[in-house]
Amino acid sequence: MTNMTTQQLLKSILTELTSIKIRNKKTHANNMLLQSCRERLVRATYPRTNDQAIMRTSLALLIFCFALSSLANAQTPKTILGIFAHPDDENMIGSVLAKYARLGHHVYIIIATDGKDGTRVTRIPAGDSLGAIRQQETICACQKLKINPPIYLHIDRLDTKFGVRPYLNGRKKTIEELKKHIERIQPDVLITFGPDGEYGHSEHIVTGAIVTELLLKEGWVEKYPLYFPVDIKEDVLDNDELSYIDKKYINLKIVYSDEDKQKMIEAGKCYVTQFTPEEMQEMSDVVTQNKANTRYFRRFMVSQKSRTEFWD
Repeated sequence: MTNMTTQQLLKSILTELTSIKIRNKKTHANNMLLQSCRERLVRATYPRTNDQAIMRTSLALLIFCFALSSLANAQTPKTILGIFAHPDDENMIGSVLAKYARLGHHVYIIIATDGKDGTRVTRIPAGDSLGAIRQQETICACQKLKINPPIYLHIDRLDTKFGVRPYLNGRKKTIEELKKHIERIQPDVLITFGPDGEYGHSEHIVTGAIVTELLLKEGWVEKYPLYFPVDIKEDVLDNDELSYIDKKYINLKIVYSDEDKQKMIEAGKCYVTQFTPEEMQEMSDVVTQNKANTRYFRRFMVSQKSRTEFWD
């Protein structure tokens, strides 16, 4: 017989499993769990006995370890960070954000500006009061999506409406603040606007360009995978200003549930300063009628192959 009873061995393994899970919440948990199980089981049984009952128990415990390690790996939450220009921009992928929050992952959004010049619908004048209200609207939307509260950078604008120097100062501050937040949050996935800015919006384009520039500058392209939400031509109406890309450049399709879609609709209702009741209803109808429940993305990738000519 071994120096450990089966009960003691099981307790020892479970203790080891628990400690390893705590130390490795994000990476390598699966391999370490398996290694620990194998070492303890082999050391505690096979070298010391040929008893078939003990060996069968050891085999059962090894299978148990495989099952627990797979469960631990499956339950390890990932972190998603979306970076947008204005309050309400995040809801362009609201269903996707809601999906991953529902699955237990950590979902964060960063909003670069307060949107205090967004007076298309509201009678509230442009300025800090409107910006404060729009921040509350985003908090409301995040609650509906069940994601973490928004992070604001409080940049005035990311265009040249008030001059080139204010824009350059805002751009510099945005890069500095984003670097701090990304290093703190350590996201597994980044999401922001592609070069089209969704529909050509200048601040969307600048926001996406800043995120892309930051990854290139810091050598983070592989460390923080970046995805751009994209549309395909079939989904763009003739009178719609949305941009689209050829299907062959899509490398990620996220399918979400009707529940996630409903959360997106409810989140949209938070933005009373930006959309009329009629516009909200129209958007709700469009989202509801779309039965595909699919959002397309394109990953930002850079080839590290070095060449000496533009052509082969």
